[in-house]
Amino acid sequence: MRLVKRVVEHQVTVGGYEHSGWRPEGSSRPLPTPVRDVLMNLEIQFDGSGYLLCYASNDGELSGDTWHQTLEEAQHAAADIFGMQ
Repeated sequence: MRLVKRVVEHQVTVGGYEHSGWRPEGSSRPLPTPVRDVLMNLEIQFDGSGYLLCYASNDGELSGDTWHQTLEEAQHAAADIFGMQ
């Protein structure tokens, strides 16, 4: 894999999501997920056929990746998901 772009310690607010799944009748409604600020490390990597947008929080609790056909699509995803310019 070839590193194309890296951003270190970008502050992102996560959480505040309402429960959207099935609940048994008469059960209480779960509280939204806690809102918190995290520092994210992001990379765009070229894997030979497309681009991976990889992310991981400094505290290690959040991580993942998305695959995109073009660099522009990966950059657009970083803007949409993490507010990157």
